Amino acid sequence: MIEGPPRDLSQLVMCTNARGTAVFVGNDTKVVWLVRTTPEVLADRHGGVPTDVQLFRMWRAKKPLYGTPLEPGTALTVPLPPAQVTLQIDVVLQHQWATFDMLGKTFSAAGENLPELVKNDKYKNAVESCLEASTRIVDYAAAARYDTEKWIDSLGLLTGGATCASDLKLAEDERQLKAWREGRRSLPALKPSTFAQNARSISSEFDDVLKAVGQILAK
Repeated sequence: MIEGPPRDLSQLVMCTNARGTAVFVGNDTKVVWLVRTTPEVLADRHGGVPTDVQLFRMWRAKKPLYGTPLEPGTALTVPLPPAQVTLQIDVVLQHQWATFDMLGKTFSAAGENLPELVKNDKYKNAVESCLEASTRIVDYAAAARYDTEKWIDSLGLLTGGATCASDLKLAEDERQLKAWREGRRSLPALKPSTFAQNARSISSEFDDVLKAVGQILAK
């Protein structure tokens, strides 16, 4: 359909059974897809759910979704023929996933494990407030193009003027205090600019996927 393999979508697998009465979808891409059906039916999820996806489902800011989210590393089967199953990207849902992914990667690079960190209320509050902040997109038209700076502004990572940024500061203070109490050496500081830098990197990855989707849909 396009020149060369669509590498950004090569890890998105869809297939149907011999009778064409059901569709399996497996997502090993870096983004969240929304599986929509006509008529609406319950999808059957498969396999173990990664820990980060379990946490994301627990804390993502709830908004109406007209379909079933398919996060990275998950799979499902829909009991309908292929013509009645479509895949879409929900911009707000993807902003939430990208925010969650950015937080996890930033903490991981600092030698921290997000599932362990969030046992502390300050970290948990920071994750929840950042996911909520990622849904408040000032300019939805810009968000549809996945405007990185709009996303970073919504989190307040450069200005510190949002609950997400202030909660991350409180969590970082707690992290350093805990290390001091335990007699450990000072930890590398997790500055807002570090989160913003990782946000730009993750946003760039998502832009690549959008370009691949656009090339295919254009055909």
